[in-house]
Amino acid sequence: MLISIFASIWSQNIWDELILKNEITILERKYWEDTQFIVFSYDPETPFFKKKNVSYREYFPLWIKDKKNIFKNIANLFSFLNIVRKSDRIVIGWWWIIYDTEKEITNNPLDMWWVRAKIFKFFGKKVEFFRVWIDIKDISIPAKWKNNLEKVREIFSVAEYISVRDVYSHNLLSELWIKSALKKDPVFYDRNKEISQTSLIKSIVSQEFSYRDLNDIELEGKRVWIALRKWYLTNHKSNIADQMEEGKINEIINFILESGWEIVFLPHSFHEKNIPSNDYVFLKQFLRKEVLQKFPKKISITKSMDKTYKYYKDKKIDICLAQRLHSIVLSHVYEIPFIGISYGRKTHEILQSLEITKN
Repeated sequence: MLISIFASIWSQNIWDELILKNEITILERKYWEDTQFIVFSYDPETPFFKKKNVSYREYFPLWIKDKKNIFKNIANLFSFLNIVRKSDRIVIGWWWIIYDTEKEITNNPLDMWWVRAKIFKFFGKKVEFFRVWIDIKDISIPAKWKNNLEKVREIFSVAEYISVRDVYSHNLLSELWIKSALKKDPVFYDRNKEISQTSLIKSIVSQEFSYRDLNDIELEGKRVWIALRKWYLTNHKSNIADQMEEGKINEIINFILESGWEIVFLPHSFHEKNIPSNDYVFLKQFLRKEVLQKFPKKISITKSMDKTYKYYKDKKIDICLAQRLHSIVLSHVYEIPFIGISYGRKTHEILQSLEITKN
């Protein structure tokens, strides 16, 4: 059996890669272990998840506005059509099918999926939407909102089965008379163990989070992991907001180090092209020379996805300040005490469910 997977595989982003890793594991159990997978990716040369029955192909279109990619896109188009034609099943496992609400996002893939859906339909393929997340662009503009909803209807009209990862997506599809099943994020299955109780210490809204939220935690001599995102500790994006955010993070760092703790920054994204979403670039600036001199060997940063992931799996941590969605999920899965810092609907929903487990 040949399954083609259209996944959100970008350059060096651990949450995309772990979704794919666990998605394939779940699909192997659902079908059979000798199933062959072809994964469409924006980064086929350096895959994080490697297995004998998994191969990678480059997406079509690839940065289509760049004229340098014209011949590559022509080749990728024929490869895409050939693989779709040969596939027994198409699985769309994108973390968000339609999006533009995240602050660093510059485009919206709705039209691309609309075209792909027409191609899947032309070849008569069985399509499964695997635990997708949906967010609709231009919700405040009625005409565009209506137009986008019509495209959503057409995209999902090719589906044999749809599963989603959040209540918002489930309710949105229900309003469009599209049936879907509500399932967990695949990364919840990263460890083969049932977790009966969460390690969540408390959850805080990002804009309200400060060093004062650590006052009641006794962890002298322990390790604190920090997984933060740019632009989410303030209410808006501007030069002043950036300075305010940097100030808050520096206050948190100083409080932790002065309290005798050790800090390890855990970047989840190492994206080479989308720098605003690159956690490594963002967090590295806080390893200032004066801090390193004052607190030698007390503050560091992981330099690759593999090292970040290994920290979670090996539980080399005493507490995690988890703002990244999959920092929250991985802390829960590997039973690492963590403070959940919610910056939007997706983190709020997961933290809300973990609060219920906690109580």
